[in-house]
Amino acid sequence: MSQKTRIKIIKNWLDFKQLKSSWDDLLTSSDADSLFLTWNWINCWQKTSSTTNSPYIITLLNSENKIIGIAPFYIQKYQLLKCIQYKALRFIGDQNIGSEYANFIVSPINSHYIKQQLWQVLSQEKSVWDFIWLTNISVWTQGGKSLIDSLKQIPALNVNLRPIEFAHTPLHNIDNDIMPKLSKSLRTNIKQTQKHLDHLGKWKVELSVTPSDLPSHLTTLFNLHNKRWKKTGLKGSFERRPDLVEFYKAFTPIALNKKQLRLFRLEINNKIQAMQIGYVYKKQFLAIQEGFNPDFLAGTGQVLRYFSFNHCLKEQLNDYDFLGGYTNHKRRWLAQKSIGCHLFIWQKKLKNLPFKMIKIWPSGRYLTEFKP
Repeated sequence: MSQKTRIKIIKNWLDFKQLKSSWDDLLTSSDADSLFLTWNWINCWQKTSSTTNSPYIITLLNSENKIIGIAPFYIQKYQLLKCIQYKALRFIGDQNIGSEYANFIVSPINSHYIKQQLWQVLSQEKSVWDFIWLTNISVWTQGGKSLIDSLKQIPALNVNLRPIEFAHTPLHNIDNDIMPKLSKSLRTNIKQTQKHLDHLGKWKVELSVTPSDLPSHLTTLFNLHNKRWKKTGLKGSFERRPDLVEFYKAFTPIALNKKQLRLFRLEINNKIQAMQIGYVYKKQFLAIQEGFNPDFLAGTGQVLRYFSFNHCLKEQLNDYDFLGGYTNHKRRWLAQKSIGCHLFIWQKKLKNLPFKMIKIWPSGRYLTEFKP
C-alpha cells in the first residue's frame, strides 16, 4: 500500500449515498464504465431488494482525499452441505436485476496498480470474508482483462474461473437498415409477419417516452413476459423475482429522465402485443428483456426486434449488446461471441479446503445461501 493513499471501507448505505457525485465521476473516467455500475443502478437495487444487504465497499483515497479506487461488495452468508457456514463477498447489485460486467472502479492513471492494491486490501481482510463470488466479467475488454491480471499478482488469493459466453452485434458496418445483412430465412420471416400484421389491422412500433404512461406500459411488459413463459410451462423472470418488478419501477423513471430508457412496443388495433426494454449507455444499446403475446401472431417479437435494431442505427449507436448468453437466436441477428468469466476466490483457511479439492460454485447444490 502506498504511503500516499489510504483505505476507507463503507459499511452502511447512508455513507454510500454520500458518494453519488464522486462515484459516477470516477466511473465515467474508468476502464469499467457501465450502466450496471452507476450509482443510480446500485441505489435502486439496494432500495428495492427484499433482503437486507450489508455493504462492504472498499474505497482507496489519494493524498488529496479524492477517491481513486472502489471495490464494491456486499456481505452474504452461505453454507456448505447445510453444515459449514461461510461469509461471502458478492459484487454489489449482482442479484435479481440483471446486472453484468462486474469490475472495480478505478482512476485511469495507474489503473492496474490501483486494482492490485484493492485486491491486496481484500487479501488482508481475513476475518471479513471466506470467499468472493464475482460474476459476468467482460474479460475481452481492457477493464475486464486488467481486473483478472491484477488479481493474478496476489498469490494469497486462490481462484477458480468459469468461462461464460456473451453476445453483441457491432453496428459500425450496417447502414440504415439491418435487413439486407440478415439471413434469407429471417428476412422472409420478418417480411411475412409484417404482411400478416397489415391484414390484421393498423399497427405501429413506438417508444414509451411519457412518464405518465410508464407504469401501465411496464405492467404490460411484465404480463406479456410472464404469459410467454407460462405458455411453455415455466415461470417468467418477473413472476419468479418480485424484486425485479420493483427495481424496474424504481429505475426506469430515472433512466427515462436521463434519456437512457428504450421501451419499445408493437401495437395493433390499439392493443400492445409485444414489448422490449433496453437502455442506451455510451453509444451502446443494452437489450435487457422482452415479452410478447404467445397467443397472437407468431413472429411479432422478431418484427419488434427488427425495429429496435433500426432505431439503434438511426441513433448512430455503435453496438447492440445482447448481454450474457450466446444463442442461435442471437447469432441470427449477427451477434458475435465474446468469452467472459465468473470468479470464485477463496482464502487459505481450513474450512476452505473443499474449494481446493473440487470446484464448488455458489450457484450449485452444495454451496447455498444461508437462510436461518
